[in-house]
Amino acid sequence: MHAPNLEPDPAAGPVSTAVGVTIVAAEGTTAPESLVAALRREVVDGHLEVLDVLLAQPEASTAVVLLWIPVAAAAAASPLARIIRWADHKQPRPGLIGWSVNGATADAESALAAGFDDFVAGACSTREMAARIRAVHRRVHWNGQRRTGVIRRGAMTLDTDDHELRIDGQTFALTTTELRLVLALVRARGRTLTRAELLDHAWGSSNFDIGERAVDNVVLRLRRKLGKADLIQTVRGVGFRIDA
Repeated sequence: MHAPNLEPDPAAGPVSTAVGVTIVAAEGTTAPESLVAALRREVVDGHLEVLDVLLAQPEASTAVVLLWIPVAAAAAASPLARIIRWADHKQPRPGLIGWSVNGATADAESALAAGFDDFVAGACSTREMAARIRAVHRRVHWNGQRRTGVIRRGAMTLDTDDHELRIDGQTFALTTTELRLVLALVRARGRTLTRAELLDHAWGSSNFDIGERAVDNVVLRLRRKLGKADLIQTVRGVGFRIDA
């Protein structure tokens, strides 16, 4: 098992505002207390919670959840699915980050496709993890100016405050990443956006090693969720556009 790099980076600049994260571990494992202490040195207020206790909470009491998986993520498919189902029923939906210290790229791709906002496979410094937590926290709270309320385009109504997309009388709950991707396509007004552009919109400038394939995974998930395969159209060799 690889030990995570929990040493603070002395070159890291100060961060003025602390953000909170709830750290839970996959069943049968325990998240390290040293992770909480290291994150606090990076001005991230982390606290440990038992997975079953978190999932039993009727209301989301945290903006970001970090799932600690000290094994390959494929061995922890159950907690991933349980946390996604729990988060999808909360308003606002908490941001989800996974960390599989012995995982591989395929684990990250599967978790992102399933509904996680971010996922790390392998070693990760405390500074990088803190930056990822802050990035997901920003996406959950939309930085104020990004909370644009209700946007209508054709038969679609996108509610950015409630993370909902309504089409022909049906309402679909969206993850933060799905919402940001749909919002970018709606604002493009039929213009095709490249995968690189959508990557920036959906994951922000702190996307680190998230590849453009993650965009395809989110588009595929949206098509399945909405039951409208032709809503988000693929422009071969370019990217994606949304049908008005």
